[in-house]
Amino acid sequence: MVPGELICGVVFFFQCAIGIVGNSSLLMLYVYITFKKPQEKKSMDFIIAHLSLANIITICTRGIPEIIFCFGIRNVFDSWGAKIVMYIYRVSRGLSVCTTSLLSIFQAIIISPYNSVWARIKVRAFRYILHYFFFFWVTNALIYIPVIQSTEAVTNDNISSYRYISHLFVVKSRNNQKGAVEFMFSIFLHDIIFHFLMGLSSIHMVFLLYRHSKQVQYIYRNHHSPRSLPEVNATQTILLLVSCFVLFYCLNNCINLYLSFTIVKDVDLDTIAAFFSGCYPALCPLILFAKENRFPKFYCMPGKARRPHKDFMDGLVKP
Repeated sequence: MVPGELICGVVFFFQCAIGIVGNSSLLMLYVYITFKKPQEKKSMDFIIAHLSLANIITICTRGIPEIIFCFGIRNVFDSWGAKIVMYIYRVSRGLSVCTTSLLSIFQAIIISPYNSVWARIKVRAFRYILHYFFFFWVTNALIYIPVIQSTEAVTNDNISSYRYISHLFVVKSRNNQKGAVEFMFSIFLHDIIFHFLMGLSSIHMVFLLYRHSKQVQYIYRNHHSPRSLPEVNATQTILLLVSCFVLFYCLNNCINLYLSFTIVKDVDLDTIAAFFSGCYPALCPLILFAKENRFPKFYCMPGKARRPHKDFMDGLVKP
């Protein structure tokens, strides 16, 4: 076994382990609260649970095949296996884009002042969460149908005849140039819309939290440093989640675009792209756990008084 492949296999193993365990724990926590402690249920739980499910599928369909390959097992999939796995990966990745954007938008709506126009649609918006999820699933399932047609398992053919290559699958060059352009445009339009909404809502939240921190700063002046204000902590949590998503999404896409259009194909670059694609699903539950006060905190002493900033954090995710 090549030492480089062994190192990559270990890295992917820990990434997948952290992502699967973290997202599964987060998902089970919300299921437990929904059925056992409905009084503690919050409006955002369903969205985060859906994001955790999308993250699990993304990690399993992209990271686990890389682990299998790096530990010396070749020809993991046949032609149909490669098609199905790649299609599920692309759909789950698209769902992650949509759900992260929805999470950011709903948080912006929740913390908006009650006298604003957002307050009027707050209750109505949460009634249609299932409709949003249905729209996301149908949209992504239809957009990525061409992936099934163009993806094949790795063979001994000349790799220069393929548009994209990896250790596990290849993407054929399309004979229908018009269809290829339409497919790329649909993906670009889909992602740019949700990234725009994500960025717009994040900027809106930063503005609201900054204005609110200025209004109540004198309350915490004698007890907290400006860095520990609840508004600052809440803003950092939101921005960290969105920033991590945008960062790793852009890095992964840049490598994929380079591999798609360069003449000399470097298969190892796809391994780097696979690593970046798994970073957000692995880090997402860790970021969410950091602000989830319903999850047991071992450092908390029995009977310890609740800190004031916890109430603000609850208000951030609960209308």
